[in-house]
Amino acid sequence: MSLKDKYAIVGIGYTLQGRVADRTSLSFHVEACANAIADAGLRKEDIDGLICYRVFPPASNEAFVTPYLVAQHLGLSPTYLSQDAN
Repeated sequence: MSLKDKYAIVGIGYTLQGRVADRTSLSFHVEACANAIADAGLRKEDIDGLICYRVFPPASNEAFVTPYLVAQHLGLSPTYLSQDAN
């Protein structure tokens, strides 16, 4: 069975919530994505797109978290990147 040209949500990733000492916004994004990939039973090579939800204002010592930055830290090379917000 091929998923080519189809959409699927296949994994859920979560992290601790709130202010956690020594954690950055990027670290939460990367952890949540890594958990979702693991939950789905996928490998990094299986990921062809990445959509991150919303831009949260960074702390004064952080850069904005972008889908490209998250993909880079996960070691992904997706062909599609997007950021969504409602």
